[in-house]
Amino acid sequence: MDRLLNLIAIVLAAMLLTVQWAPEANAQSLYTYVSSSGNDANTCYTPSTACATLPRAIAQNFGGGVVQCVDAANFNIIANHVNVVIDRSITINCVAGGAISAASFIINAPSQIVRLRNIGITGFSGYTFGSTIEIVAASQVYLENITSAGNPSGQPGIYDHRAGPALLHVRNSSIVHSEGAGIVVAPASGSIGVVLDNVASSYNKYGLAVGRGGRVMITNSTFTGNTVGGIQTDPGAIVDIDTSVVSFNPTGVLAGGSVTLSNSGINSNTTAISGATKSFGNNRLVANSVIGTAPTIVSGQ
Repeated sequence: MDRLLNLIAIVLAAMLLTVQWAPEANAQSLYTYVSSSGNDANTCYTPSTACATLPRAIAQNFGGGVVQCVDAANFNIIANHVNVVIDRSITINCVAGGAISAASFIINAPSQIVRLRNIGITGFSGYTFGSTIEIVAASQVYLENITSAGNPSGQPGIYDHRAGPALLHVRNSSIVHSEGAGIVVAPASGSIGVVLDNVASSYNKYGLAVGRGGRVMITNSTFTGNTVGGIQTDPGAIVDIDTSVVSFNPTGVLAGGSVTLSNSGINSNTTAISGATKSFGNNRLVANSVIGTAPTIVSGQ
C-alpha cells in the first residue's frame, strides 16, 4: 500500500509541474513575425498574428529561432527610440525589407549565434547615440545585406568589442556616412576573426579600424571617401586585403599592425600608404598624390 501511495504522489507531482510550466512553454515560439500592420499585443506566432516591433518579436522567440519580417516597415519603437537588444541565439530575416530608425542593434548574447539579414538602419541627430550595430557578446555573428547609413553619433557603424575568441562575417553590406569609423574591430581580450566579403565602407571617418587582437580578412570590398583613412590598424592587429579597392581617402592604408595586400588597388588617395605593409607584387598603386611607405614585396606560398 505504501508503495502504491508513493507512486500516486509522484504522478500527481509530475502532473502539477506540467501544469505549472505549460503556460511558460507556450509563451514563446521558434518562429515569430513582425508586420507593418502588426500589434505588440499579439502572440507574434504567425503572419496573421504578427507583432509590430522587433523587440517584441525577439522576446516572443525561443533561442535559436527565426524572426521573419512579413513586409517592409520600420519595426522599432521609434517614438521611444528603443534599441533592439538581442540576448539570445536568433536569426532576424527581413526578406521583404525591414528597417529601424533612430536606434541601434545591440548584440549581447554570450556564447550564442546571431544572424541579421536584409536590414537597413538609419540614424538621426539627437536620437541616435551609439553604434548602429554594437556587438558586446556572442560566439558568432553573421551580417548579410545590411545597410547602415547616417549615424551622426560619432560612434562606429559596426562596433565589435567582444572578448575573444569570436567570429564575425559581414557580406554584401554597406556602411556609409558614420561620423565615427564605418567598422571597428577592437577585442576586449583575445582575438576576433572577421571576414568582410563584398562590403562597402565609405564616407565615414575611417572605413575600417582594427585594434590589437583583430584578425580581418577582406575580399571584394571598397573603402572610399572616408575623411581620415580607408583602413587603419593598431599594433597587434592583422589585416589581409585581397581583390579590394581603397580610394579617395586622405590616407589609403594606415598600417600600425600587420597589413598584407594582394590583387588590390590603392588608388587616388592623397597618401597611398603610411606604415609598413607587405605586398605579393600584384597590386596597383595609381593616381595617389604620394605613395608614402612603399610595401615590402614578399613571395606567395
